[in-house]
Amino acid sequence: MQPHPRLYLRPSHIDRLSTLVDGPLLAAASQAVVNLADQFLDDATIEVAPGSHNAHLIRARINQTRVLTLLVRYRQTGDRRYRDAALADVTRMGAWSHWSWIAWRKGQDEPQAQFDLSYGENAATLALAFDWLAAELTDAQRDELLAIARRWVVPVFLYHSDPQHPATQWFARADSNWNTVCAGGAGLVALAMHEHLPEADLMLQRVEQSIAPYFALLDDTQGAWPEGIGYWNYGMRYGLMYLLSHEAATGQAHPVFGRPGIRQTLRFPLEFCPHGRPCSFGDVNRFEPLPFHYALAMRLDEPALIPLLDELPRGDYAHQHWPNAAELLLLHPRHLMTTGAAPAPVAPFVRHYRGQDWVVLADRWPRPEMYLAIRGGTTEGPHAQLDLLSFQCAVCDELLLLNVPNLEYLDTTFSSRRGSLYEVRPDSKNTLLINGVGIERPARVTTQTLTVGRCPAVRLEGAAAFGKMRDGPVAEVATRLFVLLSARAVLIVDHVVVPHAGRVETRLHTPAAVKLQRAAATLTGQRQILHVRFAASIPAQADLAIDAPTSPDVPYTMLRWRSKDLHHAMTMATLLSRDADASVTLQVADDGAGQTMCAVHAGGQSWMMPLPV
Repeated sequence: MQPHPRLYLRPSHIDRLSTLVDGPLLAAASQAVVNLADQFLDDATIEVAPGSHNAHLIRARINQTRVLTLLVRYRQTGDRRYRDAALADVTRMGAWSHWSWIAWRKGQDEPQAQFDLSYGENAATLALAFDWLAAELTDAQRDELLAIARRWVVPVFLYHSDPQHPATQWFARADSNWNTVCAGGAGLVALAMHEHLPEADLMLQRVEQSIAPYFALLDDTQGAWPEGIGYWNYGMRYGLMYLLSHEAATGQAHPVFGRPGIRQTLRFPLEFCPHGRPCSFGDVNRFEPLPFHYALAMRLDEPALIPLLDELPRGDYAHQHWPNAAELLLLHPRHLMTTGAAPAPVAPFVRHYRGQDWVVLADRWPRPEMYLAIRGGTTEGPHAQLDLLSFQCAVCDELLLLNVPNLEYLDTTFSSRRGSLYEVRPDSKNTLLINGVGIERPARVTTQTLTVGRCPAVRLEGAAAFGKMRDGPVAEVATRLFVLLSARAVLIVDHVVVPHAGRVETRLHTPAAVKLQRAAATLTGQRQILHVRFAASIPAQADLAIDAPTSPDVPYTMLRWRSKDLHHAMTMATLLSRDADASVTLQVADDGAGQTMCAVHAGGQSWMMPLPV
């Protein structure tokens, strides 16, 4: 093992704290560290809303923010008050009656009852503090931190990481953020305290065994993450904290960094967050760059990513539950702030993450003007919702069509009643309903990229996802076709064939103000405007409704384009355009071939194209 500090925050990173910061991004982080550190000195309490979901995990994150912020301020100033406050925060963890909200709710008092996300995050905090302060700890202080590890981390992790343990659900699970958070935190302890823990090598073996499938999955998905961009941030943060620490501590390159998926995953969350507007799927559709993203980009020699990360919006550091301001000062490659060059735009832009069947369709990348994120793939996996066949649409820097998000976790969220929550159900998504129902679970939708009339397009096939009735399938055919016409317009064509006469509906949801006139709607957002035009092969009508999300939030308006009568075969078209004069018409040939022609006018251009419905 290398000398301390030996984890991912290396001496070269600590040396950056003595240099002046340039630019508003680092200046804001620097001021936040000053303000927060002084606040933490004045008030050592950690307040978590009573009854809040996973309160012990929130407490762990607040404590980690306190500890790392105070340590950064100590390195900046040499003032031992910050060091002593950080050490007090760490030792306080050892006196907590429970580390796990799950165990607390069940009345399980033994540390071994659970090794969950709270354990992983607390372990990381313990490891970082020990690593930074190792050279100046008294024997009593060192023994106190080691005692915390020996009570709360070492035996508990080894018990719950035993593949023979029947209660272990996250160990070696490829598609769960719990894997890298739990194993990564324990791995940091094993690296930081290696000389003092006889079990450290066994812990590291278990950590490597657990995280291997997690990072191997990225090869299969071309870097995409099935839990979406919010959980990409969470799981990757702790996974990369461990991997980078393993390299720093051992002086050896970690083989994960040689896998193709780890390089491909650099772009995944950015491509589902145009202009910083999250357009992912499933739970926690939120994203902002975390400092580890910079460290990963530099480790993989991808400096062109730095300006793209720099330009994305950040939240208020004072209300964040991770030490983002402190880590940014440590991990940001400051020399690239002014010299780094963003990649040249690609136009048009189609990114099909084939292993996951999520697609980005945009007029250009980066900085698109017309952008769609399209959801194929499977409903199966942690944090998935019934959002297959759905899409989200951003116009320049504003998200104007979105799946209604879940904004909080409730006791029903991860229960047998999860599928009943409005934000999880298909009727809250920009998707298809057939005879009043959406897709069911389990389901899979296949995705194909193609060209239609020389325009890039995406086709989803999802008939099987609607399941069966008592006498046959709900749908014999259910396809969605997305055609990027230009930076001004996107055409969506839905084609449904049912075994008996039935009804079809395409549904859109928006936070914008909506003005509806027959088969045309105008969506006026805070900065952008989107014009929606409808057409159908059968008589149809457009209506408005108000969404009813579970959590209080800004109201969402629902646009419904649905057949008036019952039919066997129905084709519905939706044109999204930035131009008020846009129009769309459908013509279904009566020659028995079923060929549909679509005429579109938008932005002074016209298209007449056969559709492969």
